[in-house]
Order: sequence, then structure tokens, then C-alpha cells
Amino acid sequence: MTLHLTVAYLIGINLINIYNAIRFRKHKIFTSCDISIPLPQSTTLPHPVGIVVGHEVEIGKNVRIQQNVTIGRPEPDPEAGYPTIGDNVRIGAGSVVLGNIELNDGCVVGANAVVVDDVSANTTVVGAPAEEK
Repeated sequence: MTLHLTVAYLIGINLINIYNAIRFRKHKIFTSCDISIPLPQSTTLPHPVGIVVGHEVEIGKNVRIQQNVTIGRPEPDPEAGYPTIGDNVRIGAGSVVLGNIELNDGCVVGANAVVVDDVSANTTVVGAPAEEK
């Protein structure tokens, strides 16, 4: 038995995949983002790729979220809690912000930081787990 892969067959497969991606994933097709809440208009996403925001996260004004950031609860348990993010917060690329914690006004989360504790206002945290610097 021979397998014949024609251009028309391959194009047909790709068109079906694109159709399904648009039909079932809509906003995720180009950005791979899963943002479950309406973000304030002042929120900035300079590179909106791979961003995940849980459905009970609270986000303040003028927040900047870089690419590949996860903000949510640390486990599937519905009582685990979600973060609260204040105004003028900057969250670096690849950062993870988990749990019932507060990122207070003006704080900065460094790239690839893992934040599992509250962050004071106007401070910078880096590392895994994140520590104040």
C-alpha cells in the first residue's frame, strides 16, 4: 500500500486545522493567551504571547504584563485564592504569580520570578522564590 500525499490533500488538512482553531479557540489562535477577565484599559501587554490570567485575579490600573506570564492560583483547589495586583505594577517576562497574595502599588516583578508571597509597595522582587532586592 502506498501513501500519496498531494498538495491538495495537505492544503485541505491545513485549512481544516485553521478552521477548527478559529472556531474553538478564537482569541487564542494568534496569541496563545488565556486571559479570563476583562483587563483595565490602562493595562499594557507589549508582547501578548503566552499570558495566562485566572478568572478571579484583580488587576489595578497601569499594569504592564510581559510575555509568558502566569497569574493565578497555585493548585486546582477552588479555595486556593488568586492574586490581587495594585496600580502601576510591572511584571517581567516569564514570571509566575500564584496564590492569594498582593502585589502592592508600584512594585516590579523581575523576569522569571516566582512570586508566592505578598510584595510591598514600590519594591522589586526577583528569583525563584521571589525575594526583595
